[in-house]
Parts: sequence; structure tokens; C-alpha cells
Amino acid sequence: MNIKSLNELSLIKTALSAEYSNYLTLASESSLHPNLIQPCLNLYAAYCYLVKQGNYSALEILNDSSSLNAHFQSLIGFVYSRDDITIKRRYDLSRELKALFRYIAQDKHLTLNEVKFSYNKTTEDIEHCLTQYREINIDKTKADYLDGWQVVSKEGKEYEVHLDTLYVHFGETFTNKVHLALKNYAFTQKSSTLAHALKILRKLFVGFSTVYNEKDGLSIEALLSRNHVQLFFHKVFKVLFVRSQAAQHCPKAFHVKWQRAINYYTECFINTGVFAEPLKPFIIPDWKDPKDAAATFSIGGNTTQPENLRWFANIPLKIKDEEAVSIIQQRVERDMAHIRHVCLLKFEELVEREDRNKAFQSTGLVKPLSGTLGNTQYINFVGTDRLDNTVATFYTHGIAAKRAVYSAFLGFRANVRQLNAELNLPTKSTLNVLLTLLVMEHPLITPSWLGKWDLFDANGNQVGFKQVGNQHIAVSYKSRKGATNAQQEVVLNEFSKSIVEFLIQHTRMSREYLKQKGDVNWRKMILTATNSNVIRPVSLNNTLHSANDFYDWLQDKSLFNESSDITLKDAKAISDIHSLRSIRRHRGFQIYLETRSMDAVAEALGHEKKDANLLTSYLPKPLMDFFNARWVRQFQNAILLEAMKDSMHRLDAVNMSAQDIEEFLNNHGISNIPEHFDHGFVQQTTTDNEASDAFAFDKLTYTISTSLLQLLIAIRIIVESSDDRESFLDIVAHWYQSAVFVLDTLNSVKHSADDDLMGMLDIASNNKLDTDSIKGALLC
Repeated sequence: MNIKSLNELSLIKTALSAEYSNYLTLASESSLHPNLIQPCLNLYAAYCYLVKQGNYSALEILNDSSSLNAHFQSLIGFVYSRDDITIKRRYDLSRELKALFRYIAQDKHLTLNEVKFSYNKTTEDIEHCLTQYREINIDKTKADYLDGWQVVSKEGKEYEVHLDTLYVHFGETFTNKVHLALKNYAFTQKSSTLAHALKILRKLFVGFSTVYNEKDGLSIEALLSRNHVQLFFHKVFKVLFVRSQAAQHCPKAFHVKWQRAINYYTECFINTGVFAEPLKPFIIPDWKDPKDAAATFSIGGNTTQPENLRWFANIPLKIKDEEAVSIIQQRVERDMAHIRHVCLLKFEELVEREDRNKAFQSTGLVKPLSGTLGNTQYINFVGTDRLDNTVATFYTHGIAAKRAVYSAFLGFRANVRQLNAELNLPTKSTLNVLLTLLVMEHPLITPSWLGKWDLFDANGNQVGFKQVGNQHIAVSYKSRKGATNAQQEVVLNEFSKSIVEFLIQHTRMSREYLKQKGDVNWRKMILTATNSNVIRPVSLNNTLHSANDFYDWLQDKSLFNESSDITLKDAKAISDIHSLRSIRRHRGFQIYLETRSMDAVAEALGHEKKDANLLTSYLPKPLMDFFNARWVRQFQNAILLEAMKDSMHRLDAVNMSAQDIEEFLNNHGISNIPEHFDHGFVQQTTTDNEASDAFAFDKLTYTISTSLLQLLIAIRIIVESSDDRESFLDIVAHWYQSAVFVLDTLNSVKHSADDDLMGMLDIASNNKLDTDSIKGALLC
């Protein structure tokens, strides 16, 4: 039984009644460590699922001490019966469950008998608990369900397969059939390939369960048969694609994953004869980006919601767009200035401490590794009050020089973190400082580039940092660029050169330690160390993200720039957002706002080419999205103000003061179509006898909704049924043209296959607005 996977088993969620489950949640919050609440509750729910009927209310154990003790002891027996959990883990979980039931006993005025545990052996009390549990008649089907489903890769690595959705919807027999096929498939696959395949197939199985409908009269086996599987998979495709779009995921990525899902399903189930090959090939659509898609550039992933809030929130609609850009630029620069200021202070601190420690190595006395016991000369010889001796001792003997507790030998028994700081060893936080400054200076550097950064090659030649002519360069690799362009050189300036030189010095002792041990990671540039160990981070992003000291520094008010208006709330938000990818995003955005040039951004981020054919190509996507939304809201407010100019509710409708409205109308009021939209309309002359002008829209985007269609239908009816004596507002002509264009387009065959659009049009057509009430707002 994999405790981590219990949360994936849906049947245990119905093991407890809603009332008892809520009570346990409240009790656990008052008695357990926050990190252990969910594992303990899942484990307990699994136990109740196994030994009780569903929807267990626990009334008998909450009202009787004898029943409570029997229940608790059987639960502990269940925990200790799990041979797939280490005895230390069983001990930890049992202690937490004991704390939970002690709280329950006190709350219900009951008595809980003492049960003794040991972290390295099975006590007599535990043997008694195991006996009680084994006396229970266990349902094998339930026990098998709790064990979950596992497969083993070619290298012998075990993976959990999430088949709960198949088990719940299609039963044990079908699930076992799928599981056996997956086990046979897994034996032929490398671990990396298998992990990805299982992730893709899991989503496919969710699609099976979602699309399947018993009312169709076909079993899941029948739907996967030769005659039905193609249509069934196509339904799965459409459902999963809709869900992907609703979650705002990339449609192109979805189509790539769908093709992989078909490939994995074919390899695992069809080629092995488990399920039939379709009569017709599976439908695997190719995704094609729109021809007029705006050019984009990579700045380390899409912007996050916290970043969008920092950049774009609470910018008044009334001000000019150029003022809005200025506010955004000030915000980005303010946040970047704060990060840079804190990192510079810490960098200076690291350099000063390095210089101090070099001096200590000359002036301090060295404590021998042995022969100090009982020698009064070495009492208080090292420690916080004798840092010179501590540093001299450590740098003489090196990392992990004693098998016993090295920190205690160096006089820091109770504060290892301070010792590592005083020794100026490379930690997650010090690396975060240096690498943040480096990426700020050279945003073309990516976390991947840093992760592959070797200072030395296999022959011991220094290749990651070298001088070429009058320039100093850092060299690493970007695997996404392909074999030809993989190597990427970064020309350093004086400041970034000083960072790299210090980084080399900062990790020098760690590198020597690994080299002496014969560990090939000594060649790496990025290393972390304590007084007793050295680690080469496997995942640089995860390592830096867990640098708690660094994120505390960003929020330390004593490190704030006195001339800055950064608040503690701002610093918390900046700390939450920070990552090396976020720094690249900020720098890319900052460079664009400074230069208004996508070429400058592309160059700074190390991209080789940029296609810029449209107006939107010259704005980064986050900024374009902001202004798209802003312009829509401005346009809506302008229409409302024009339509309600004589209404007493005008201020409430747009949530503006009279002064705000005056400023808004001066900056954004609707008159004629703005000049920069003119290219979106092509004036045409009809070929009828009576010449008339019509506007053909070729570059104007409408966001269609049912309410908008109702309004357009009403405007068209009002205008076309009016007589010559009625005079409309100037803006009505524009909206009438829009109504004609949108409604005629939707009624044409062009969009007849779009069920969503046709559905909205049907609803709007059958639920027309009261034209009399709207007409008054359109007349002069």
C-alpha cells in the first residue's frame, strides 16, 4: 500500500460519514503536525474502508471507552501489518494516530489506554495490536484495491499506476486486464519513457470514464472493439480538448499529447493483442497555428497570475494608454530594483566574509582532530567567540574531516546553519543571490544553461569560464538549440565577471572535496555544501526555490533601500514571485519597456530570429493581453456613457466620479472610428444600381456572447424598422454595421459546424430584448 497514493483512491472517500469526517478533520488540526494531517486521515479512512461498512459514523466508539480502545488498537495493528512501510514510518504514523485518538478521547470524556511504540522494533503492545487486527475477517477485494496498481520498468524501478477511475467505472476484471497489459509493457520501457507514458495514459483513462455512458447499451470492452473504438476515442478527444481549453492550456501542446496517447495505447494494448485495432485509423488532428498569429518570444514560460497582478492591477481606465505603460514600467523597475539591492548587499557580505576568512586562516589556531579530550587548552578553543580558530581549523582539515558530529567539534553543536554561514560555504541561498544577479545582467542565461554549466572538462581543462582576447566569457549548453547550436557563450561585463570569479572561489573547497572522493561532479560550476557534505543539485529550480534564507532576506526590512517605497506586503509578493525564470521574464519585459523594441528583447534573451509582421508583434504577449482587455473595457464604458448621458444612473453604471468621467471621455470618448483601427475596414461599393457604402471587416475581433447577440439583433431590428423622421446617435451607425456583419456571418454556412456559436445564436434569436426600451437610448 502506497500511502501517498491513498489520496487517489476515490472509494476510501466514502468510507466515513460526512459528520465523522468533518469531526476528524477538526480534531486532527488541533492534535497533529500540519504536514501529517492528510496522510494520517487517508490511512485511517483506508482502514475503515477495509474493516467497516461504507459511510462509517463511529457512534459506538465515540460513546464507549472499551470500543474506542479496541478500534484504536486494531488500527495500530493495521499500520504495523503493512510490510511495505518502513518500521520508522510505521512508528511515526502510529504516534500521530495516537495523538489524534488521545484528543478524541479527551473531547468525548473517554479513556484511551497506553500503547507503547518503538522506532526500531515491534513491542509487546504492538504484537497485541497485530493479533487483534488479524482476527478481523478482511475482504480480499478491498485489500487488493488499497494496494493499488504498480508496474516495474526495464531498470527495475517501480511506478504507481493510477487506475482508480477504471476500477470505479468498469470494475475489477477490466482494471486487472489493463493492469496486466501495463505491467508487460513497462518491462520493455526505460524509466524516463515509462513515467511519461503512464502520465499520458492516465488522462486517456479519465477520458474513457467521462465519455462512457451505460445508457448506450455497450460495455467498455465493446466500445474498445474493432467496430467502435475509433468513434469512442474521437469522443474522448473532444471532451479532453474542451477541458484543456477551459483550463486555458496550450491547444498545440494538447494535440501533441493526444498523438502520444494514441501511440502509447497502440504499443501497450493493440500491438500486444489486448484490445482490437480500429476498423478505420484513429483520428489524430494536426494543430495548425493561425496564419496571422502574433510573433512571440520565450522569456521562461508564461506570466503567472501573481506577476500579472504586480504589473497590471489597479491601473485606472481613465488615463491615457501611454501613462498606463509608464505605471507598468515603474512597477517592474521598482520590483527589480528591490531584488537587485538585496542581492548586492548579500553579495558584498559574502565577499567581505571571504576576505575575513582568508585572514583568519593566517591568524587563527588549528584544533587537532584527535587528542583534545580532557586537554584544558582546547576548552572554548572554537565557537562563536573564537571564529578565527574555527575557520582556521575547518579550512585546514577540510569538509567532513571527522566521522563524529563535525559541527560540535567546531564549536557549533546547536547552530549548524550559523556555522555554514560563518565558513562562507555555498548554500542554496548564497547561490540564489549570485545566480539572480548573473541572470539580471545576462537574461539570455536560463536555468537549464546553469544546470549544465561545467567549470572543467573531463581532462581537467577549465572550459566554463575563460578569457578570449580582451573578453571574459562563460560557456555552457542549451540542449533545446540542437547539436549544432547547443554551446552558448555569454560575454561577461566587469560586474558579471566578478560574480563568476567569486562563484568559482565560493565553490572551490567543495570541488576539491568531490575530486578527492573521485566524484565526477567536481567539474560542475554549481555546488552546495555543508561542513560535512557536498551536493551537486539535480534540479536547480527546486534547489533554489527551497532557499528559505534567501526568501527571508527579500522580506527583511533592515535590507530595504531607504529611498524605495517598497513595503513589507510588496516584499512578500516579490518573494513569492521570484525565480530565475521570473527574473528573465521581468528583464525581457523591462528591456521592451525601455526600448519598445522586440529586436532588443530577442537579442537580450538569446533568440536568433523574430518574425514581426503585425502590429501585435511589437508588444510582448502579457502587455498585449492587458491592453486588449483594457481597450474592450474602455470601449464598453464609452458606449455606456454615450447611451446614458442623460441618465441619473450614469455614474453608477461605469463606477466613476464626474471628474473621472470627464478625464475618461477626453482620453477615450467615442467619436469616429479611431485612426489606428482604420486599416481594419475596407470600404466597398456595391454593384447594385443604387450605389451604397458597406464596411467589410477583415481585422476586427468580436468576443461573442449570448447577451451581445441579443443586443445586436435588437439594434438591427430598431434601425431597419425605423422611419426617416427618427434621428439616431452617430455611434449607432457603427454598431448597426457590426450587427449586420456578425449576424449575417453567423447565419452563413461558414460557422454552421460550430455548435457553441449556433447555440448562442438560437438562444438569442428566441429570447429577443424589448426593442422599445432600447430604442430610447439610441435616439438623439
